[in-house]
Amino acid sequence: MSVPVKPFKSQFTSFDYFIIGLTYVFFPLALIIAAFRILPTQQHHSYQGRNLRLVGWVLFGTYIVILVINLVTSESSEQFLNDNLAMALCILIPALFLLVAADFLDKKFRKLLGIYREAVLQRRLIYIEHIAIVANQSPAHVIRDLNYMLKERMLPAGKIEDGALVIRSLHREPVNPVESQTKTESKSVACSGCGARTVISRHEEKRVRVLRLDHEIHQLA
Repeated sequence: MSVPVKPFKSQFTSFDYFIIGLTYVFFPLALIIAAFRILPTQQHHSYQGRNLRLVGWVLFGTYIVILVINLVTSESSEQFLNDNLAMALCILIPALFLLVAADFLDKKFRKLLGIYREAVLQRRLIYIEHIAIVANQSPAHVIRDLNYMLKERMLPAGKIEDGALVIRSLHREPVNPVESQTKTESKSVACSGCGARTVISRHEEKRVRVLRLDHEIHQLA
């Protein structure tokens, strides 16, 4: 089923902009509010980039405010430069680091969303456990990410129930999760060499068996 791809881009809310603006009025309070703002959502992949970006901009604003205060209160240019250097090391550099890290986390989540789309729309995996193996994520993270994708309409309308992602429009007729998984006949297998687990379909499993048989015949020859 073809679903228009909606690119992920973390965005600030009006409250986030309020926190950043508050930094230039009273930065200690802005830092406290920002901390309480990000703590409940830091485990969500969709919010991690936004959270780091928010703290980065608050720290940047804090540096600007302190710079202006030092400019007014410093008794000499040497004292101003020393104080400014200390603030740059303690506040400005971490702020810039957080802004760069935020972009990295957004790119990482965009890649992860692509893995989820392939697993659900192309490979037709529905069990959270199997999707977690493909995405190399914990089941709890997979549930949060898939709920985000459903909410943002990055996947067809569906819901998660009994450890499975149920999207009726992917099937010609309504089926329950157990029947759907039986039809796709996907299974989790472990590599005989390294022990790593992956999920393969019935067609892929047949191909693996043929390749193994061909390899054994070559060894006997």
